[in-house]
Amino acid sequence: MQQWSVIDLASITDTLIGLLRQAITNSPLWTLQVHGQTIKPFNIEVSGAMPAVDRNKADCVLSLYLLHVSRDPYWRNSPPQGALARTNPAQPLSLNLSYLLTAYADANFWHEQQAMSIALNCFHENPIYKGNSEEFTITVEADTIEEMSRLWQAITVPIRLSSLFRVAVVFLQPSATAPVAAPPPIQATISVGTDLSAPPQIFQVATRVTYLIPAGSTDPAQIGTALSQPVIVGGDTVRLGGSGLDGGGAAAVYLSIPDSSPVPEWPITAWRVAPIAPAPVSAEELVLLFPNAYAALPASGTALTGTPPPGRYALAVGGTTAADRSSVVPITVAPRIDGVTSPPQLTPNASGIYTINGMGFTAGQTVVALGATALTSGATAAPGQFTINATGSSITFQLPTAPALPTGKYFVRILVKGVEAPPSWWVAVP
Repeated sequence: MQQWSVIDLASITDTLIGLLRQAITNSPLWTLQVHGQTIKPFNIEVSGAMPAVDRNKADCVLSLYLLHVSRDPYWRNSPPQGALARTNPAQPLSLNLSYLLTAYADANFWHEQQAMSIALNCFHENPIYKGNSEEFTITVEADTIEEMSRLWQAITVPIRLSSLFRVAVVFLQPSATAPVAAPPPIQATISVGTDLSAPPQIFQVATRVTYLIPAGSTDPAQIGTALSQPVIVGGDTVRLGGSGLDGGGAAAVYLSIPDSSPVPEWPITAWRVAPIAPAPVSAEELVLLFPNAYAALPASGTALTGTPPPGRYALAVGGTTAADRSSVVPITVAPRIDGVTSPPQLTPNASGIYTINGMGFTAGQTVVALGATALTSGATAAPGQFTINATGSSITFQLPTAPALPTGKYFVRILVKGVEAPPSWWVAVP
């Protein structure tokens, strides 16, 4: 059914009254003989008023009264016309109309029943009405005499010859105008290449991780190296992926501490190196070599001379002003552990002291754990304790004795400011 709407319900009642008046005029009842007699035409007045109103206006009054209005459940969300959905003010209200059809001719039951016969036959022959701006169905409801009796009791007038009709679906016109979709595009402009006027950008960071190959491996080349999301340690080569990284706008590289106010930053442009051979210089890649040595952070704006202490930082490229900078990408600097062998089993000296060499170990900010068992920090390497030398390049510790660790293999975990070093040594407890 095509969606349509009316501004008021009275127009539907007028349409139905017009159908009944036309049916009365053209009824074959006035030309046929019934029981050998020709029915004489009589005046039938069709009204939209309720029963008991204007009952004596004509020989017979045919009343078609709009008794009840309900929401049609199947057209509650009617399909949108056009490309856009509608809000309630722009959505037609779908309704079912219930009409009470009655006939009244005082004591002349012949006129009542003849008028009702014309009306019933009219709606039976026109179950679907299609006009220039309206379309709906007309259906007689299958109500029982008990239901009709209760209805007439509610009307509080004596029961008359009657029938109930359902007219559906009627759409009440919305107050708001439905949105109109924009016409489809008929042309588009596509540009291929780098916008040289835009600032350079970096999107991702990667570093190279080397894995130790167990003795006896027959094909170590298959798992020798791989790219990984960065946990950077001093001496790492770091690759930045982005756009516009080969121009003058990306000449400077900056390291900063995010979520600080104000944000401190340090230039690290001197750490730029040529791409890893045989890769050529590319607008999509920039390569940094972090120094082997770790160094404390100087005042903001001073160039860094060493890898910063372990922590969380951000990288950006660009010019000297914030407007010329790229967006930042986060990186994590971890402590470095040196000299890991294969297999990476750490053995103690004759006094039971284990030693780990590296960089970035900070007193007061370092946690050393054997598996899930954390050691305590102390001035010397005593049972269950660890200590860091003055330069932050060495950790010594002893295994706990009270209580002692159960027999097994324990990986040594080292965290500085919450950043854990890459996996390295393990110790064996006999």
